[in-house]
Amino acid sequence: MPDTYTLEPRTVTGKAVSKLRRSGTLPANIYGRGIPSVAVQLPYNEARDLMNAHGRNTLINVQVTGEAEPRPVVVRQISQNPVTRSLLHLDFYQVDLSRLVQAQIPIVLNGVAPAVARWGGVLVQDLDHVEIEALPQSLPEHLVVSVVSLTALEQHIMLKDVPAPSGVRIITNGESIVVAVQRSRAATDAAGNDVLDEPAETPAS
Repeated sequence: MPDTYTLEPRTVTGKAVSKLRRSGTLPANIYGRGIPSVAVQLPYNEARDLMNAHGRNTLINVQVTGEAEPRPVVVRQISQNPVTRSLLHLDFYQVDLSRLVQAQIPIVLNGVAPAVARWGGVLVQDLDHVEIEALPQSLPEHLVVSVVSLTALEQHIMLKDVPAPSGVRIITNGESIVVAVQRSRAATDAAGNDVLDEPAETPAS
């Protein structure tokens, strides 16, 4: 059962929302396919806790005061202060639980690559988000990619080699490189020294 958060209807709009923020209240909106947009608000601390617990694209319920039933939603857009990164506004997208939705989720690397531990390679993540499609209740918070198969320098993992979670279809091009092991400068120098240190052949007398 998704977590439920209480929202209050919001009457303050436009430039006046700055005063609302200063009072410790965050403005937000609920919108969705075929439904009118609803202006709502919630305490800033609760909004911060919500984002820390769920982030974007995780199914939650919001109970708008005065409404009979909670609404199933995901956080679709986040506005933040560019300097302090404090929240300025949230957009909740109301979903149809029987309809597939598309979302971008982060990629999380897991494990230790032997090529890094043994050969001093550098792990480089080329893809940090992936677009997926799933029913709202099947949307994962992130896609986990194990790097334990990277045993040699210059190896990489392509997205097509990453298993999708149950009920999830990956939309992003499968030929995209997710992560690779590159040679570090130290490893390259060591390889060069190995060649330079080889004894020269003695000319035939």
